[in-house]
Amino acid sequence: MDYGPALGKAPELLASAARGAGAGPDLTQGGGGNVSVKTGAELMLVKASGSRLGDVTPARGWALVNYGNIKRRIAAGSGGDAEFSDFILSQALPVKGQPPAKPSIETGFHSLLNTVVIHTHSVYANVLNMSAEGHKLGRELFPTAEFLPYKAPGAQLCAAINERAQPAAPQVFFLANHGLVAAHAGVEGALELNARVNERIKSGLGLPPFRPAGGGAGLSPANAALLARYGKSFLLSKVLSPDQALYCGPEALDGRCGEAENEVLAALFYILGCIEGLGLTPRFLTGPEIAYFDSMRSGRYNRK
Repeated sequence: MDYGPALGKAPELLASAARGAGAGPDLTQGGGGNVSVKTGAELMLVKASGSRLGDVTPARGWALVNYGNIKRRIAAGSGGDAEFSDFILSQALPVKGQPPAKPSIETGFHSLLNTVVIHTHSVYANVLNMSAEGHKLGRELFPTAEFLPYKAPGAQLCAAINERAQPAAPQVFFLANHGLVAAHAGVEGALELNARVNERIKSGLGLPPFRPAGGGAGLSPANAALLARYGKSFLLSKVLSPDQALYCGPEALDGRCGEAENEVLAALFYILGCIEGLGLTPRFLTGPEIAYFDSMRSGRYNRK
């Protein structure tokens, strides 16, 4: 069965959410971040794997899934990462007039939350998420938000969010070494909540303006200068985020890179600089946490 008119305005709403969430490289970099809109009790539109938020339109860049089945699977026990990922893919539904699309790796936790979910890799939120002291500071700024220790994207993260999910309420999640989640009943409410959190962090911590890397093929001049300061060996051995593990390998650091890699590097250098400026301690991923991303590089997850 192909789904078409029954989706109503959901594709337009999803595209609007994606435009807001992907408005600049301070919020999302490369193919990172994702958005979703639920329509009815069982169906949900979510950003397609490999798509950039800025490229999502009502006609492309998203997948339709049965989120009701996904919620029930998580409640029963999601199983291992590979098994759970395959189950997510099996819940993708055909849409009239559209080629098949794979749902984002993080479709699982979107299924658990309110009607509209916006997940970004905000550099401002990640100053808190990627420092050892950050979540303590964050709780002072956002007493009602949820702060989660690092969990790998997929089954592990879904299980952690499921323990605290309130699907009928607005919620904010800070995900250690990962990003920010804002859930609300409507697109405008979710975007406003997301913006308010970012502005509160910037003002509360006195963060400097974020300066995009710019450039196309090859390392941008700004990134090249900061790479010379930190050193390639440092960036290859000290990993702050899944995006760094996926995008910033030896080839990228040698200059064989493009816009996405430059965006991720600029975000990484900004976060490191802010952590240093605030006198905080970077919280790097452990060896086993980094090793997890070998499976992602193999193609199962395709950079979100």
